[in-house]
Amino acid sequence: MSEEYSRLMSKILKAVPGISSRDIEELVEIKLKENPYLNKIGAILLVAEELGVFDIREKVPEEVLEEFSYTKIGDLVPGLSNISVKGVVYAVIGPIVGRDYRLLKLKIGDNTGTAEVYVWEDKIEEVENLSVKMGDHIAIVNGYTKEKLETGAIEIHLKKTSIVKKILKDPSLPDFRQFYKTIGEVLERGEGIYDIKMLVISIIGERTVTTKRGEVLVVDLLVSDGQKEIEMTAWGEKTQLIKDVKIGEEIYITDVRFDGDRLNLTSQSTIIFRELKEELLKIVEDRRKTKILLRVVDIQPMQTYTYITVTDGEKIIHILSLGSPKIDLKEGDYIELSGINKEELYEGRVIKCRVENLKKADQTPMEIPVPNRTISLEEIVKEREPFTGNIITEGILYTKTNLLTIETRYGLREKILFWIRDGDVAIQGIAWRMKASEIAQIPEGKRIRLKWITIKLNPFNEPEIHVESYSKIEEVI
Repeated sequence: MSEEYSRLMSKILKAVPGISSRDIEELVEIKLKENPYLNKIGAILLVAEELGVFDIREKVPEEVLEEFSYTKIGDLVPGLSNISVKGVVYAVIGPIVGRDYRLLKLKIGDNTGTAEVYVWEDKIEEVENLSVKMGDHIAIVNGYTKEKLETGAIEIHLKKTSIVKKILKDPSLPDFRQFYKTIGEVLERGEGIYDIKMLVISIIGERTVTTKRGEVLVVDLLVSDGQKEIEMTAWGEKTQLIKDVKIGEEIYITDVRFDGDRLNLTSQSTIIFRELKEELLKIVEDRRKTKILLRVVDIQPMQTYTYITVTDGEKIIHILSLGSPKIDLKEGDYIELSGINKEELYEGRVIKCRVENLKKADQTPMEIPVPNRTISLEEIVKEREPFTGNIITEGILYTKTNLLTIETRYGLREKILFWIRDGDVAIQGIAWRMKASEIAQIPEGKRIRLKWITIKLNPFNEPEIHVESYSKIEEVI
């Protein structure tokens, strides 16, 4: 029996009339069975607190905390009732004051994962008195876990008997900045909600969007990690969060949603840390000065933007040109594109740029060939495997559904299913939003050409046409 265990045993025996050492041992065994991650010192410490022997929040010495058996954060699962962890604090959010509650949130991490710590009501003052800040190392004893409904992430909740203490820094744990993903890491992982660090390289501007609740202010930024770039949008009240950010600042933001095309601030997004990174901004700006020569293969003017489909001779690339006046282009023209990283062209995402970053090339030092992307329906069915995208095909619009209104995580969206046929071959297609409306307006029996579509396999291993936002639908006369 260790010296600390014996000391705690003696303290309980003196403080609680009628209790025996055997009674205490039985209570300790119950605690150990409830949570296999506790050791005997942790268990007897909890027993002492529950018996009112002393106030753990004030009396637990550092050496006792060091003897606890801590669970790795990456090993946590929902539904654990008595867990102990230690980690690096990388975000402090709140206290958040609701109609009938107060909440302080900490985000912590170790070498195996991250978790959110929920500190409610009476526990808030206790944690605030510790003056916990980013980069601090803390221990949490006797918490319980839940699953975050929106993301499936682990939440650690404190109860009355929980302990939160600052501990000595463990040099084996990462710096708090490393718990924030880079834009490149987010693009690689795919859609989801992330804590992200980003360099502000451009404030694109404000716009107003009309929704069913009225007009909403929207602010767009262009952000980078030094290599990859993407737009980030703030809606409504969240525009206040970024109203004073400056070009050249690296900002650390929690709970940012990546929808596959852009970043969006969520209701829980919070700027945790910001610092000026002028040298990194200069590197990005120098890279963006490079002019890239491209050949125009298609144009789709819209009300407030233009889709320009171009090629470098090998890849088909889609540019969404924002702003006015719109550049006067036609198929076969050449353009010089600036203001982006060249690597961005080859990632399969739509490239968004301001009209001032596009210039019609006066001279063409070389001819850029146009890749042949035309494939018949018969070839698509015969191959029975996904193509690389940007396919051109055509056939008779054989039949279609009515426009369907679907509830998605981004709100209500229009969708249509259709079938096109060429001879004895027919393939189902799917279109959303504006492209769904275009298909809906074409009479059945018309021959159509679908340009820049994607072919995927459905659950029955059959090829399926997906009409993208940049796809072009033409009636063939």
